[in-house]
Amino acid sequence: MTTFLEAAAPEATPRTQRRSGQSTFRPLINRIKSSGLMGGATRFYVVTGIALVVATAAIVAGLVLLSGSWWALLLAPLLAIVWGQISFVAHDAGHKQLPGPRSLSHRVGLVAANVLLGVSFGYWNDKHDRHHANPNHEGLDPDVAEGIITWSERQHAKKTGLGLWMARHQAGLFFPLLTFQGWGLQVEGINWLRRRPRGSRLVEGLLLTLHFALYFGLLLWFLSPLQALAFLAIHEGIWGFMLASVFAPNHKGMEMLDITDTEKLDHLQKQVPTSRNIIGSPVVDFFMGGLNYQVEHHLFPSMPRAHLKDAQPIVEEYCHEIDLPYVKVGVTESYGQILRYLHAVGTGQRPERLV
Repeated sequence: MTTFLEAAAPEATPRTQRRSGQSTFRPLINRIKSSGLMGGATRFYVVTGIALVVATAAIVAGLVLLSGSWWALLLAPLLAIVWGQISFVAHDAGHKQLPGPRSLSHRVGLVAANVLLGVSFGYWNDKHDRHHANPNHEGLDPDVAEGIITWSERQHAKKTGLGLWMARHQAGLFFPLLTFQGWGLQVEGINWLRRRPRGSRLVEGLLLTLHFALYFGLLLWFLSPLQALAFLAIHEGIWGFMLASVFAPNHKGMEMLDITDTEKLDHLQKQVPTSRNIIGSPVVDFFMGGLNYQVEHHLFPSMPRAHLKDAQPIVEEYCHEIDLPYVKVGVTESYGQILRYLHAVGTGQRPERLV
């Protein structure tokens, strides 16, 4: 699944002390390429696309059948789940993971993000690409900028008044705040578009207008205003919570790189210590869209997410060979680490080192 929550991030551990010297990434690239995992996911994306179209049509049909009934609110959580899966497709399109020409990925991304989700695809790509280039690098990673949540000792030192109170209680506020993630993405995307060249602003703006016209039009046509408002709150809240609960465990509380750090780290040394894998199961893989294999995703962002699970043991084995810390934990422990980290930073303590 980001914005004002991911627009703030961790200073979980001291700066990386490993110098790059000779690239440690090249041998791993060779292993991954020889495994044939960098492409060939056509069937996965075709099946996923068909399933999402069918699921969306079924929910719209249900809304029509339950027109004017409060029972229609039961469709809101189902739509949130479908939107979560559409979000993963938009994410994959931004990384050019889809088979075929890059132009296809761009078109799919515009449809998935702008038309179906109401989120600017250009905004998401710009923000997410900068995050991938410098994860957990305060000053360069937009996901670690100052925000409502305090993620670093430096940010904590600037807090006063209500901001300081929220920092002290942010561990308890964390999960309720996740419900605003979807709205944050939509609003920040619109604000970002206002600063873009006229051409891209016009195309994305029209697609976003189409989304909101369809979304609110369907709700107000088949539900009363009060029912529509309740549907909106449930749907957007669950969708935002799902998105944030997927992205937060991947980096929050992991190693933080400082903008003043003069060490030259290669791609492997920059990405692995700042990322955390969540131990998978079919259920975890589904709800996290395969992004629970975050280390592998950050190392090979253009790898189809359907192949990340197969790449995981190759990457972990190599990291152990070169003595590079590789973190993987269960879902419960990942959130435990995040909440302990939030409490420590929010109360002015030094967080525990995880790697």
